[in-house]
Amino acid sequence: MAKIIAVCKSEEKGTRKEAVAEGILKEDYGLVGDAHADCCTHRQVSLLAMESISKMRGLGFDVGPGDFAENLTTQGLELASLPVGTRISVGKDVILEITQIGKECHSGCAIYQQIGKCIMPKEGIFAKVISGGFVRAGDQIRIGKMDKETEEFSILKLTEKGSSSIDDVVAKESPLTIILNNQELVTLLCSPKDLKYLAVGFLSSEGFLGSKDEIKKIIVDNERGVVRLETVEDKEFTQDVLFKRIISSGCGRGASFYSAADATSQKVESQMKILVDEIFMLVNEFQHSSEVYLATHGVHSAALCDNKSILVFSNDIGWHNAIDKIFGRCLLDNILTNDRMIITSGRISSEILHKVAKRGIPIMISISAPTNLGVRIADNLGITLIGSVRGKRINVYTHDWRIATDGK
Repeated sequence: MAKIIAVCKSEEKGTRKEAVAEGILKEDYGLVGDAHADCCTHRQVSLLAMESISKMRGLGFDVGPGDFAENLTTQGLELASLPVGTRISVGKDVILEITQIGKECHSGCAIYQQIGKCIMPKEGIFAKVISGGFVRAGDQIRIGKMDKETEEFSILKLTEKGSSSIDDVVAKESPLTIILNNQELVTLLCSPKDLKYLAVGFLSSEGFLGSKDEIKKIIVDNERGVVRLETVEDKEFTQDVLFKRIISSGCGRGASFYSAADATSQKVESQMKILVDEIFMLVNEFQHSSEVYLATHGVHSAALCDNKSILVFSNDIGWHNAIDKIFGRCLLDNILTNDRMIITSGRISSEILHKVAKRGIPIMISISAPTNLGVRIADNLGITLIGSVRGKRINVYTHDWRIATDGK
């Protein structure tokens, strides 16, 4: 279990901090009574792992909590591996958001003057106080507030430098059974959040729902992982359209229903355009929007966007599911999808493009790559397909006329 070993503060900067019985972390300020607390900085609270201090002890230095001027000394958590933007919960009330990994060391600090070496530049982290409260030695630390989507395990971590016991956070995987008009339709493997949106999005994507008005009742059983949906008319879908169940190329063993209608999806007619800089801006925001991904690296994400911002965002272990959650919310909450775009972390395959085309979405963006069939279908359906968005580089596979490079 990851926990706080010591709470430390000092009245002057550049000095060692003394451990105290408890402290108060004030929102958007820091540790009350500590010289480094400041509402005008992103480095309001400093943290250092006891494991890092133990390495210094192994080199013969007599050091302990507070000697490196950290506010919170932790144990059981590999702090330096947490990405900027990660939120961690301490005790019952405190939430911190990591804002910086390490810092430039200055030779004037007390620990540097004594031993000529400091570990804060590489292994210490800094955070802002998002939610304040009391903090004490022994308080449990959790990565974010994501109990429904993640689970914590004690693991043995092995590196070339040795071994250590740490807590690791992994994404949860759960079955969701969709029952349509009292008939069990399919069981999906998914992340156990937004099950209503996933069920509605899936049914809409696969042709079982045409609009929100067709829904008579939705019952969600989160404990059992079951969504029951009744339509206004008890349609015999297998007679209306011949469906064939297939295993999709999505993660989480995605399921899909193929029909001849998919092969003749209506071409997207849209004059929407986007600037290259807008693509980079949106993808950068997208990559920093998922606390679950930052903590576990075990989920996919999807977002519905306009040219300026993310409108709807979702996570799931399967990228098909993440997109269906987007479309389910759009259908239930009356959010328009025409002349907007989808960003996804997964590869772009044929079945995803059929889902997108049904909603009149003209632009599909991924940080991953498309399949060959995905490229051909995007071209046929009039969708601008953008893949492999990394840094300041993009690949435009189809209908590049929607990409403006000069503001026009």
